[in-house]
Amino acid sequence: MQDTVTYSTAKVAVTEFIEKEFEIFPKKLQMQFLNFFSSLANYEEEGTKLHPNLLFTNNIDFVAKNIPDCYRIVMFNDDLAEIKFNYYVKKLAPFCKHGWMIFINIKEDGISYGICRALNSIKEENLKNLIFNNAVLKERVDKLSVFHVEPVNSYTTVLTSLKGEKLSVINTLDDAIVTDWQTEIREFVDASFSKLKTTNKKLTEIKTMYENVFDSVFKNVHGALCVIVDKDYVDNGFFQDGVWLKEPISFSKLFLRSKTYNESKLTAFCDLFMDMLDYDGITIVDNTGRIRAYNVFVESNTKNINVVGGARKRAAYTVINSRRKRIVGVYFQSHEGEMFYKAVKK
Repeated sequence: MQDTVTYSTAKVAVTEFIEKEFEIFPKKLQMQFLNFFSSLANYEEEGTKLHPNLLFTNNIDFVAKNIPDCYRIVMFNDDLAEIKFNYYVKKLAPFCKHGWMIFINIKEDGISYGICRALNSIKEENLKNLIFNNAVLKERVDKLSVFHVEPVNSYTTVLTSLKGEKLSVINTLDDAIVTDWQTEIREFVDASFSKLKTTNKKLTEIKTMYENVFDSVFKNVHGALCVIVDKDYVDNGFFQDGVWLKEPISFSKLFLRSKTYNESKLTAFCDLFMDMLDYDGITIVDNTGRIRAYNVFVESNTKNINVVGGARKRAAYTVINSRRKRIVGVYFQSHEGEMFYKAVKK
């Protein structure tokens, strides 16, 4: 079940969400968290925007024990932990740049703060998904309290509980920019590998890796535009203003053959892919998962449609409305956090 709330109702909704997960949540800690909550979506340190993910639980040891390769480091555990939430989170937030999650472990004998992370492959699910899809943890919801707080863009913070509750708190009046980013990314990923022939297991792995890449892009890259073309696409000049790779980068060749799979190589190419997406212009991939081009520009043509936004958005709709054969779809992400995946009109 999911509710969406804005402005004056947010405090009440977040409070009720916490009470459903924790029968006894320390009042002083709750007050500190609620006061800090509004700054999560735009939190930054020394000019660098951060996206601190918070995990509140009453048994971090049990959670970590049941997640493969999950490591936790306790950083703070003292008598002032209930009233020093802001201070401790600020001390831990910089670690979130590299995939760590901040945990707040609430026990009867005290509160501890630290960081945790699943040190697994980029082709495996991230820690949040591993926790909330874990059957053993779900079986213990009568005794185990767990909820996750995630600022997904400049306007939206999402709370998810182990009991299946989900709450999106939105601090904007523009409903158009609010999307289910996970569904949009999943549709984009499905289209990106629609013509890749391999086993179901390996297809699932490469799709999970792509989802992880674009989840990171959505949260950490200021803006991106990625176009999917058919594997047999030959450009006739529409995308000529850009850098086309003489040899496309094929993720399937990098790791789908288990004998030659190399985690370091795969991670390096994923980082390269994210750098291309962070570059000005369009990154072009095909529907077998190959990177074909980057830094591509098109002449915007949106005169007949109402497009509110900058050059990247106008370029996105130019491609969407181009009706050109063998162009499959467009992933768009703005600096402010708006995003969507749309198929090209036929």
